[in-house]
Amino acid sequence: MFFCIFVHMKQQENMILNQLNQYRNLYLQACNENTRLKHAMSKHEDELKANQSVIESLEDRIREQGEELIEEKQNIKQISEELDSCKKKLGEEREDHLKTKAELKQAKEDIAKLQVAKEAKELSEQANVDLLSVVQVLQRRLFQTNSDASSYMKGQVDFDERRMSEMSFDDVVSEANKLVKELNGDVDGTPVDTGKDPELPNSNKKEKAEKDDKPKRKRNVFSIPVLDHMGIDTSNLPEGFKLIHRKDKESGADIWMVRMYECYAPLAGCIEYEIGRFNVPGHDPMCSKHPDHIIGKNPLLPSFARFYFDMKIHYNVSENRILEMLKDMEAFMPQSSLNKWIHEIMTGLRERLLSLMIEVVKSSTYTNNDETRILVRNLLEDKPDKYKVEYIHAALSLEKKMVVMLYGEGSRSHTIPEEQIFEHSNIKYFTADRAKLYETVVKSMEEKYGIEIKRSACWFHARHYFVDAFIADHRVRTIIKLMNYLFYIERVANEKNKRGKARMEFRLQFSRSVVQSIMKALQRMKDEKDAKKYGKMVMRAVNYVLDDKEAFQLFLTNGDVEIHNIAIERCFRHIAMGRRNWGKAGSHEAAENLAFMYSLYESCKMNNLNFGRYIEDILTRIKDGDKDYKSMLPCYYVEKTDEVKECA
Repeated sequence: MFFCIFVHMKQQENMILNQLNQYRNLYLQACNENTRLKHAMSKHEDELKANQSVIESLEDRIREQGEELIEEKQNIKQISEELDSCKKKLGEEREDHLKTKAELKQAKEDIAKLQVAKEAKELSEQANVDLLSVVQVLQRRLFQTNSDASSYMKGQVDFDERRMSEMSFDDVVSEANKLVKELNGDVDGTPVDTGKDPELPNSNKKEKAEKDDKPKRKRNVFSIPVLDHMGIDTSNLPEGFKLIHRKDKESGADIWMVRMYECYAPLAGCIEYEIGRFNVPGHDPMCSKHPDHIIGKNPLLPSFARFYFDMKIHYNVSENRILEMLKDMEAFMPQSSLNKWIHEIMTGLRERLLSLMIEVVKSSTYTNNDETRILVRNLLEDKPDKYKVEYIHAALSLEKKMVVMLYGEGSRSHTIPEEQIFEHSNIKYFTADRAKLYETVVKSMEEKYGIEIKRSACWFHARHYFVDAFIADHRVRTIIKLMNYLFYIERVANEKNKRGKARMEFRLQFSRSVVQSIMKALQRMKDEKDAKKYGKMVMRAVNYVLDDKEAFQLFLTNGDVEIHNIAIERCFRHIAMGRRNWGKAGSHEAAENLAFMYSLYESCKMNNLNFGRYIEDILTRIKDGDKDYKSMLPCYYVEKTDEVKECA
């Protein structure tokens, strides 16, 4: 028992010892941990001290940065003030710069004017005329005015035109011969300007009697049709009125006419046609007859086409304005559709009539030729909205009263008139300006076909050059007077209906001496040894005539040849007016159609045809199936009377 107790106690002792060992280990661990914690605490204290020192240094730095920030704010404020002052100074300097720039521009303009004035002074000294006259020429060049027309408008270059109209033909010829003798009898061989016009011839009683015998000018009476005759309206009279009868009148009634003028507004609309579909025995279903069209399925009637072409070609109204007019008539249609239909009609007319018109012109022996400009839209992909200056060629036959205008894709090449007008034609003479293409045409026709075609020069073009030179040098006054005499002689020949051989003999009798005198005087002026005797403008005019001497004298050898080219230039007048209104053509085809329509228009004018009625009539004929296109040409055209139309 005691042993058991001993064992039990020994076990408890061991247990206690084990617990003590455990507690010792725990203690040792706690001591180690305490030591580690103390070490860590000391370390953290050191770090804390270090951080505190850093914080203190940072606070010091912040204080310094704050002070520096205050200083920077002050500096920024100062800099902003300085910037505002700099901006103010810059604005003032900019204004000064703009003023300086404007002054510099004005100085350059003044320098340019001084340069022009210097050149004008040199030109005036060279020509020995007053400076004011040369300045007038320079102004005309600057503003591109027609020197001849503007001179006439200002009354500056009226060389005996009014006097000649009041004189007899013999008096004018005698004055011209006298001037020719004076010119050929000059000692120094140069034209002399006396500054005085020849005195008017003394009129005698016989001449006064002839003037008195002339019929008096009739009073201008309105030429207007009477739409309706209203008769006498007695609604304002009381009962018992009677018409007064006068003894001195054959009618015996006191009646007179009062006219009230009326104008009906144009009307635009459409006509509706009903088309029915029917069952026909022995046939498939059929439709009733469709209305006849001018070309294809074009819905425009001849009356509508007349309205459009009258506005576009005759009155030079733009298409936008035409659409506005239609809108005012309560007739709205898209521009694209209208443009398409109109060009279809123009193309159809051109395909039917142009070749015939060319053949008529080619059948004549003499033509007037010229070209004019037109703006055409460039349809290239890289420049779709650009417009280019293109050219329209024209050939006029005064004999056939026909003019043809050819576009040829805008080319100014000699091949256009050569291939379409001169080749395989009866043309032996033509009048044109001094463009190189016409010289090439003459050479080409001789080389290709061995045909000699002679070109005549325009004396009015030559006169333009001398009128320009007159402002710079008054000594060319005599030359211009002689040219005026040529035009006067030509006008008298036309008034006397002299043509062909008769006109040639008339020219040889009266114009040849004047032309020869002009050529001799110009040759003497060119041969002057002193180069400074005449200015550049005078020599330009002199060389313009002498370099083409044979062409200027050709009209003396053929009575069919005109002395000038004004007839063909007058045909371009409406195109020039159109350029100011409708401006340009949208494509080459549009330009070609316009050229053709102006050909028709000018040909109608020469044949005294109403363009609107003519267009409506020939389109009606084409719509009705008439294929006699030659009879539709203006030179062969005969308008159908109402009776003939009703019979048709």
